[in-house]
Amino acid sequence: MKEEWITGGASSPRWSAGQHTAGMPGVTMGPGCRSRVLADEGVRVAFVGDFLLEAGHEQALLRAAAAGRWAELTYLPGSYWVIAQSATHTFVCGDLSGFRSVFHTTRGPQTIWSTSARRLAQHIEAEPDLAMLAARLVAGPEHWPDRTVYEDVRAVPPGFGLLLDGSGTELVDVHGIVPTATLAQGAPAFAQALERSVSWRVRQVAGGPVGADVSGGLDSSTLAILAARDGEVRAVTYADDYTSGEDLLFARRVAAHIDTDLHVGAGGREHLPFGWTAAQPLTDQPAAVSLTTAQQALYLGPAAGLPLHFTGTGGDVVLDSCSAAWIGMVQLGERRAARRQVTGWARARNRSPRELWSAVTEAAGSGHADALRAAARRTARGDFDSRRSGVWSWCHLGQSGRWLTAEGRERVSALLLQAAATTDADARADLTEQRFSLRLIGADARDTVPLTAPWNIHQVHPFLDNEVVRAAFAIAPPERHGVTSFKPLLPAALPYLPAWLTGRTSKGSFTRQLTAGMIHHRAALSETIRSSALTAAGLLDAELALAALAAVDGTQAGSLYDLQRLAMTCQWLAAGEHRPLEAAC
Repeated sequence: MKEEWITGGASSPRWSAGQHTAGMPGVTMGPGCRSRVLADEGVRVAFVGDFLLEAGHEQALLRAAAAGRWAELTYLPGSYWVIAQSATHTFVCGDLSGFRSVFHTTRGPQTIWSTSARRLAQHIEAEPDLAMLAARLVAGPEHWPDRTVYEDVRAVPPGFGLLLDGSGTELVDVHGIVPTATLAQGAPAFAQALERSVSWRVRQVAGGPVGADVSGGLDSSTLAILAARDGEVRAVTYADDYTSGEDLLFARRVAAHIDTDLHVGAGGREHLPFGWTAAQPLTDQPAAVSLTTAQQALYLGPAAGLPLHFTGTGGDVVLDSCSAAWIGMVQLGERRAARRQVTGWARARNRSPRELWSAVTEAAGSGHADALRAAARRTARGDFDSRRSGVWSWCHLGQSGRWLTAEGRERVSALLLQAAATTDADARADLTEQRFSLRLIGADARDTVPLTAPWNIHQVHPFLDNEVVRAAFAIAPPERHGVTSFKPLLPAALPYLPAWLTGRTSKGSFTRQLTAGMIHHRAALSETIRSSALTAAGLLDAELALAALAAVDGTQAGSLYDLQRLAMTCQWLAAGEHRPLEAAC
């Protein structure tokens, strides 16, 4: 499968090798791009990606662009970028999730933009931002939405567009979400959006069999069932000795429900996580999927060559909220209702309502900026208590902070303070959490694209489409949060789904598989960490990280997910040291 990318604002041959876009001066696209350009007197609009543009809508879109109503260009069904040009402005925008992202940098008076951060970085010879990589390890990437892992390369935060004119750049908010609907009010619109997202792809794009992940979970199973209403589905999943047997049973049941075979990639030791090859494509940033390419290639094999392949990516975010909903309720003054939900949730799980309520009220009383400043102070003094309260927090510091050197802690602390100075001090926890989570999932999906391209797999993620995200997020987070049920939006929106599926409350874990892979690849992981650029730069004390790695066994894996993030970061840095630009084009 050919690679999708778009660039604008630069003209060197190494940068712009690709296809110039007819009618869009200065814009170059990679050979894998599907696009359509609309033009009228004084204005041009290009849509690039997977989108549904129905006949008769062209003039309304051109009028919106001519009037500078940029957000209106982001409401088509599908997943796409949009570029609009007039005599005075250029507008470039991805999607709400960040699956379709935009990055930019400046050289003198010139702004250069691209849908690939790595292409930009190599064009301007920017180095990886090691301090930012360390900060993302410790606190997560969500606190720096306009930063990338490259020096001098900036991101357009998902949900915003980049507006360029002769005087500079401006970010334009295109979210368009008012989260006030009840579950009953919002479910029909969500159903319509999700059904259309699947249906038009099967009917108008594929025109034949489509692939679909069928893991046994609610998200992928729902999309496979929807796709089977309009065409033939080739269902695939992965299983090994460490994955959930219950998941596989549900996957087989879903396949039988839609009258198709389930192709199971039966993995062995060679498919365990944390194995990678020097030849695998390099992603824009460290990505967890880069550690599981062997199992991805195995189970996706039967779907190779199909026009598209459905995944359930994003379902966890749009279908349900989390404990941040309770914090948001307290912030809005709905303390009594919040406490009732906390108490009901805690008692159903044999937890202490008092402890959970204390954590909820503490988070509601702080805010993002205060939490970042507190995290900066803790980082500076080396205070990393990674235990979780059971309630969402504004800024959780992971165990990887203990592996930083004094210089590493100082630089991460400084970045946390910078984030505190720019964040919205009055932000609601529930809305902040869903935006954070959506962006993390969108980035994961984006980083999967170059890895699956050599296998001729074209993944699509309907739960990440703007239309679907807007419909889900129009429902207030407490309404979507399942206190006594799991993902209540699904049965409310799609009552024809089988009750044995929507009533499922369990979910398989990958902890055993990750632990087995870490133990199996421990020697290679140790060398990768020891020789990492983070270690060489004096930010990471490799011996402390290796001690945590040595402590991982079949029963104790307290640092597992911190080690996973460290492994993918060190692997990405090592792989990028020897890759020229041509390898990414």
